[in-house]
Amino acid sequence: MEQFVTAAGHRLNTLLLGKVTSDQPTLVFVHGGLDCIGMWRSFPEQLHRATGYPCLVYDRWGHGKSEALTLPRDGDPREDEAGQPLADLFDYFGIDKVVLIGHSFGGAISLIAAGLHDSRIVGVVSIVPQLIFHNASRDGLKAAVAAYDNGKLRDKLIPFHGDKTDTLFRNWSGMADRPTTPTKPYEQYLQAVQCPVLAIFGELDNYGYHPNLEFVKENVHSELGILEINDAAHYPHLETPKVVITSISEFLGTQCQSI
Repeated sequence: MEQFVTAAGHRLNTLLLGKVTSDQPTLVFVHGGLDCIGMWRSFPEQLHRATGYPCLVYDRWGHGKSEALTLPRDGDPREDEAGQPLADLFDYFGIDKVVLIGHSFGGAISLIAAGLHDSRIVGVVSIVPQLIFHNASRDGLKAAVAAYDNGKLRDKLIPFHGDKTDTLFRNWSGMADRPTTPTKPYEQYLQAVQCPVLAIFGELDNYGYHPNLEFVKENVHSELGILEINDAAHYPHLETPKVVITSISEFLGTQCQSI
């Protein structure tokens, strides 16, 4: 069921699959920088069926059907969205046990959130997390800007974000120019993570993956599983869904079995 919820002062669109209960975790999906609920496609429903766990999917501020962004946007969106917005969503839906399923920027937000929040976050699946800015990610960003300028990427995004599309893209592409973006130290958040983590990477990722993979390995000191998929790029959950769903199901059944 879709409904609007106010989180951190913004009206966010949410979709709940199943019923939240106290005896099992809820999987909370945190999408990437240009994405929204609809761009997960059937992945949340597939994971809901495979695991039996309730799933909460939401449009981050400025995305999909949620409230439009106000620019200029101050602060670091990854840090900001890892804090109060998630806490408010957990409170609204009465979620006591959370496994975050984050992709790209959402993968970074999920890891940061696990270092910020209390014991409610009991596991993290971080898919191609974008934690640090490096040469390959810079090249990927330039290619995305070119695709947007020639209309191809913009045409793909408009059906999902409507009249918010240009503002959303300007905010996303402009983050590379912010002084904090290339060197922002997220180490303290990752080192504070206490729950199990599964990090998934596509070896064909056009934004690169090795620097972020090494960053995760160096800084996450809790139970850490790494999955590198040789025939996946930036959307492993859409490109190789069976592999990803099987891996997440096994992660939930082993590393998170005591929650």
